[in-house]
Amino acid sequence: MTVEALPIRRVGFEPPQVRRKAATPPSAAMRLWQMRAFFSMAVLYLFYYFGKKNIGVAAGAIEQSLGLSHRQFGWVLTAFTLTYALGQFLNGFLGDRYSPKRIMLIGALGGVAANVLFGLSHTLVLFVVFWAINGYFSSMGWAPGCRILCNWFPEQRWGWWMGLYNFFPYFGGALVAPIAAYSIERWGGWQGAFFLPPLFLAGMAALFAVLCKDSPQQAGITVPWDSCGDQTHTPADAQAYWHAFSHRRMMVPYIVAFGANAIRWGLLHWIILILQTPAVEGGFGLALTRAGWIGSLVDWGGMFFAVSLGVLSDRLFRARRWQTIALSMVAAGGALFVLSRSAALLDSPIGLLVLCASVFASGGLIQGIHTPLFCLPGDILGQRLSGTGAGIMDGWMYVGAALAGYPLGWWLDTHGLTSGIALLGTVSIVFGLIAIAIRR
Repeated sequence: MTVEALPIRRVGFEPPQVRRKAATPPSAAMRLWQMRAFFSMAVLYLFYYFGKKNIGVAAGAIEQSLGLSHRQFGWVLTAFTLTYALGQFLNGFLGDRYSPKRIMLIGALGGVAANVLFGLSHTLVLFVVFWAINGYFSSMGWAPGCRILCNWFPEQRWGWWMGLYNFFPYFGGALVAPIAAYSIERWGGWQGAFFLPPLFLAGMAALFAVLCKDSPQQAGITVPWDSCGDQTHTPADAQAYWHAFSHRRMMVPYIVAFGANAIRWGLLHWIILILQTPAVEGGFGLALTRAGWIGSLVDWGGMFFAVSLGVLSDRLFRARRWQTIALSMVAAGGALFVLSRSAALLDSPIGLLVLCASVFASGGLIQGIHTPLFCLPGDILGQRLSGTGAGIMDGWMYVGAALAGYPLGWWLDTHGLTSGIALLGTVSIVFGLIAIAIRR
């Protein structure tokens, strides 16, 4: 297939060649397989977060144990995000070309091994090496999962199911924070955070291998909707990859995704450390367990907004995603500014409430916009390249996330912890304004 023959979509519109004929209702067997494939895939990706979000809980204990500064430990986080970005650029394409299920399984098992090796390490160099390896394996989850979702559901339902898919990793992030904190306190060292949580990932990988199929056709089921000539069974090739990478309508979404993930991982990497750092050192002075629970509100907020923003973009804005993205990023910036000032309110009757609400809103909104963002590759590029486009977008996201490692660690060391939160708020508002250009 030539580049010219690939379908071109317009955001928020449904041109004549993709208008659907009336679909017959799915059979009982089809509905059962949809639930089986989707939930086994989504729960597996939930447990992916048990093998990558655990480091945020252990960061303070690792720094204290080895005498590392924030910027030194930031190299570990930057190594992860760079290899994760590299993997995203490749693995969405590999999932489209080969088997998304197989790619997800390899990533899960490789991530478990990398976590165990990290927990057995005691030098900064080995931390960087093994967490970089974990970054690559962790990148094998999201984009192949997007392809499985697009294979099993019609396009007019992608917003709802993408929101639900986006819900699961945030649920995983919310669960792993207290579990990793318990592991550290129970076994008396940071290593526990890298031994217990990944066991959940290994167990779910075994179930996923049995329960999931790549597509309805692989399960012997004919889809009851018109796939509109996307030629989903034709393997993606290098020419198709370049089409997805360089498509002019994807440029602004890629840029916005870059900025959004820099903010998101700035919170995920550092929020628990900032909350538990003593007030005299510029933090909030909370105990580790309490900091873990409050830090988990970033992901509880992500769960809420992942679903609600998906529904909002589908129903209120009729699949025109830019309004949801722009408004959410500006609102997240405002919540981050409130969070940066909330340490001074902790002794007041409403101090804890303000802290929790600002963590929930800022983390939830900046993560929830992933739902409308990741609908855009399917909207613009079509189902056949939905996984490739999602992988490229996530790759740019994790190039942005690399800024939340060493560069943000340097900022925290130089300018103070709460000033780093205010910096993230400023970046969020700027990229929210850039998101308005998606409508063009």
